[in-house]
Amino acid sequence: MPAAPDSAPPRWCDLHLHSNASDGTDEPADLPRLCKAAGLSAFALTDHDTVAGVAACAAAAKKQKIDFVPGIELSVDPDVDGTGEPAGTLHLLGLFIDPGHPWLGEITQALTRARAERNPEIIRKLSGLGVRIAYDEVLDLAGPGTTVGRPHIAQVLVKKGYVKSVHEAFAKYIGSGGAAYARRDLMTAKEAIKGVHAAGGLALLAHPVQLRLPDEDRPGEALAHVVGRLKAQGLDGLETRHSDHAPADVARFEALADRLNLLTTGGSDYHGSRKSIQLGHAAVPRGVYERLRDEARRRWGPGRVVAGRKP
Repeated sequence: MPAAPDSAPPRWCDLHLHSNASDGTDEPADLPRLCKAAGLSAFALTDHDTVAGVAACAAAAKKQKIDFVPGIELSVDPDVDGTGEPAGTLHLLGLFIDPGHPWLGEITQALTRARAERNPEIIRKLSGLGVRIAYDEVLDLAGPGTTVGRPHIAQVLVKKGYVKSVHEAFAKYIGSGGAAYARRDLMTAKEAIKGVHAAGGLALLAHPVQLRLPDEDRPGEALAHVVGRLKAQGLDGLETRHSDHAPADVARFEALADRLNLLTTGGSDYHGSRKSIQLGHAAVPRGVYERLRDEARRRWGPGRVVAGRKP
């Protein structure tokens, strides 16, 4: 991320961060200070399938005088066509949501139950492969009040020496196609988008590269088809800048968003010490935050936007 001159205000934002309320390592209340130290002027907390950390993060952002976006990252069924042939993983970011909306409470409880059912199944499958870890070890590592998921299982696999990295754990064992993978029931993209809108938020497709769509005959057309289907279901925009996106990816995603008249967002996907990605890694201009903020205000009024400081 380019450094701003000393006399200039920070002109960068990061709209995709995780805390230890899901699978990050930092306390939600610590993120505003860390973001400010990294030269950011705005950020979003987008924990996986939970808003448990939003209130503490918002309060700390106000003290730090940094703009804050309440958010969530939802795991949804990648089969947007109903063809029975899903691609990779499909995650939706909900930005500027009302964390107290009843739908979010209902859906986060349902997703927590689904994770709680899937995690022991993964442990059983690992055991059948001769990989001996106990679910209690996963729970102890995650800590109380945390949404326990596959990243915590991956960490235990690294800790016990079965793999060398979290990436290897997913590739070999617990990712889609891995030997111990267990699918869980997911809501449809249409349901997720509708719920995010009901909660006063904008729904955006996270890290499109993770859909792992084919680019054989007409490069980019498979993604354009999926995004077009999602737009028909109410999608508001794309995450064009992300730590997994090469410059060429950013360019084609920006072009696709422009072609389909969609908003854009961007973020590092920071997880604290769990991943090597640093805050602000995706170098997202502050203007991205401002356009999203203005659209949220246009739809729901200025009172719907939570901010750490006056614009």
